[in-house]
Amino acid sequence: MDRANELRIPTVAVAVQIAYGAHELVLEQVELFVPDEPRQGRSQLLDAVAELLEAPAPFIPIRGSDKTRLVAKSAIAWVAMRRRRGDERPSADFAEEPSEVFTLYDRQHRVEIQMAQGTKLEGLLLDSSPADRPRVIDHLNHTVQFVRLWTSEEYLLINKAQIVRVTELPEVE
Repeated sequence: MDRANELRIPTVAVAVQIAYGAHELVLEQVELFVPDEPRQGRSQLLDAVAELLEAPAPFIPIRGSDKTRLVAKSAIAWVAMRRRRGDERPSADFAEEPSEVFTLYDRQHRVEIQMAQGTKLEGLLLDSSPADRPRVIDHLNHTVQFVRLWTSEEYLLINKAQIVRVTELPEVE
């Protein structure tokens, strides 16, 4: 057996859309590589992608249609992952996947996020911060570099360094 293969950590490729660029936003369908571990549902896969983005290494490998290359995490505006794979149909038993249903959050904040490149993203920030920290600003000022935004179709991990403005929106009834 080749010694290099012996030392490799098993990974799984995760299909995502990545948005990056300093002045002009580039959107690209790529794959990121996360450790191959048992998971229940796509929200746990999002946790693995978030851990990859929060790791101290400044670059991550991505695989596009042409080749594998390295991208600086600081240049990433956001990473989006579909809530369901394209071939998946919603379960008749659950309106959402079980891992989403059983993840409890104390608060949700409906927000519009304006990015440095001009793009606006709208969705929910879900939060379980302490009771004395219930505001959107408290959620955004956590020590993580990427904040999670849920939309009806996607999970987004947004680079806080690329955010210009966050506006809290009224709840939809």
